[in-house]
Amino acid sequence: YDAEGSYNADGSKIVFCSNRDGDLQLYIMDADGKNVKKLTNAPKCYNGGPFFSPDGTKVIFRSDRKEKDRLQLYLINVDGTGEKALTENDKWIYWAPYWYKDNKHIIYTAADHTDETARPNYDLYWMNIETKQTQRITHAPGSDVLPVFSPDYKKVMWTSSRDGRSPPQLYIADFTVPKMGSK
Repeated sequence: YDAEGSYNADGSKIVFCSNRDGDLQLYIMDADGKNVKKLTNAPKCYNGGPFFSPDGTKVIFRSDRKEKDRLQLYLINVDGTGEKALTENDKWIYWAPYWYKDNKHIIYTAADHTDETARPNYDLYWMNIETKQTQRITHAPGSDVLPVFSPDYKKVMWTSSRDGRSPPQLYIADFTVPKMGSK
């Protein structure tokens, strides 16, 4: 399995998920496939969905290290140092993180899975990665998932079933940076 890849901003590096050493870990390589280096080392779990920060110094990703299939968000430097968890509530699932241009904020998908009998409502959230302060961005009854920014960061696009349509549709909206309190 070699998948879930993304380029850095100048297109010289690729970060991707692979099980080449047994577990699903993250790797970085040159865009031509040379100089493959293992980035994460968390045995017996999944690490995937990586994206480089706009300045190319960090990678954001998801992992189920705390509990199988309960994805949390993590951050790591491109040299493999400084890894830290950004989320830690194993009753929630967090995934599809995507960087904002300032290298300090991300947009991502999350849902509360506390009630195993209820259908979780996935919405988009905003986070300051330095303070871990978050703000919910969408409030629709259907799922809002997989957010990405336009190249100029003025628009956000995501997949949604918010109006009850099946299959889900793509939505795009103007993006204004949320004003967050002083928690």
